[in-house]
Amino acid sequence: MELSVSGRLKRAAQITRAASPAAQTPAVKTLRSAKSDRTAWSQHALAFLQEVNRQDMEKQRKLLEAKQKGGSELDALSKSLKVMEQCRKIASRIMKGDKVPPQDEKFLMEADPDGYKLAIACRIPKEKPKEWESVLEEEEQGNGSGSGGAAAESVDSEGKSADSGGEIAEC
Repeated sequence: MELSVSGRLKRAAQITRAASPAAQTPAVKTLRSAKSDRTAWSQHALAFLQEVNRQDMEKQRKLLEAKQKGGSELDALSKSLKVMEQCRKIASRIMKGDKVPPQDEKFLMEADPDGYKLAIACRIPKEKPKEWESVLEEEEQGNGSGSGGAAAESVDSEGKSADSGGEIAEC
């Protein structure tokens, strides 16, 4: 027993051939229309696949353009990461109760207001706070009177670096 539509059409055509030659033409027409339906179906499938391929090519072209423009995004992200690292250092020093330059405090206040508020609120007072040099580079300080370039750190009398190394005091 066949369950497909084409099997039913074939079977109907066989029955009509056996019955009479005059009734044969509609069945043959239905078989021919079934073949044309298959052809039309194939043409629709082909058109659909071509459209999908066109859309894929468009997506790939857009991704390629985005990758070419991605260099500027990468620069922006690296700059943002650098600012976040500087803010973290300044906030850590404030939380420990040490003294930071006013321009560092102002930079933290502008770049990360919530971090500044948290650092001030969690500050632990010290009897002898260390005085830190600026974390900021000359061009970021604005006035140009900086510590001569890269992030300078305070060094205590034993010659060890006094930076926290990522430690942040808990509130």
